[in-house]
Amino acid sequence: MQAVILTAGLGTRLRPVTEHVPKPLIPFWGKPFVAYLLDSLEGLAEEVIIVVGTDGELPKALGDSYGNLALKYIEQPAAEGTGDAILRARDLLADEFLLLLGDTLPPPATIEEIMGVDADAAQTLIEVDDPENHPGIAVDETMVVQEMWVDDSNLVDAGMFRLPRRVCEHLDTLEPLRNELRVLQGIQAIIAEGGRVRGVQMPQPWLQFGDHEGVAGICRVLDQIRPYTNGADEGRNSSVEVACTDCNITNSLVFGPGELVGCTITNSLVYCGSRVEGKQADGEMVAWA
Repeated sequence: MQAVILTAGLGTRLRPVTEHVPKPLIPFWGKPFVAYLLDSLEGLAEEVIIVVGTDGELPKALGDSYGNLALKYIEQPAAEGTGDAILRARDLLADEFLLLLGDTLPPPATIEEIMGVDADAAQTLIEVDDPENHPGIAVDETMVVQEMWVDDSNLVDAGMFRLPRRVCEHLDTLEPLRNELRVLQGIQAIIAEGGRVRGVQMPQPWLQFGDHEGVAGICRVLDQIRPYTNGADEGRNSSVEVACTDCNITNSLVFGPGELVGCTITNSLVYCGSRVEGKQADGEMVAWA
């Protein structure tokens, strides 16, 4: 199976940190977030196409392979939507492929399930209490998807798909929605032509960071990603990837090439690019550069 990972977003909700490092390369316990996603594809995919921005940071960091996965890169110069990203990669696409967002981490069992369902396409769904920030998806009693963008469904798109290459033919004919061409438009077109799209409900919690929750989302992901790390026990509530002396750091993600001295950091995301002394951060996203 081939997988496509979308990483070309600007990470605007994590500024100013993402002004210094792309969101997929933010490290959790010594590994960039995207590495955990690649780990989850080991043994399930053979090739991964990564859609990147124009800064060149991901190709430089990851190279042309990761474990047993061959990596290829396609540039998306502007953030013009998930559908636009697929079209830019179309010349490399297999007849069927997985599509994943670079800020989500589905369990390997979910990846296997979405690969194995009997349908023309499949998408992951998750049930939320407040679907305001994500499109509601209507399904029937057998979890076959009926319609996108409905107001009365608490099932929302969870950012992972199995798609046929012919979705590109549909996306070619569609107009952008609110300035972005979206993969969900292509899925709706597959349904409209009589194709079956199966919904696969993901287990809670949904591991996505940098979406609408800000620092709260980062702290939640810290807790959720811990089972994926080697040797991280319940006491490791912070990921500290920077030199520290006499610091008190709690429930935070702190990284960078700099040095912290005598700093207190709680419930925060901190990028440190220089020597910093005596600063505090509480519930903040900051770049001390």
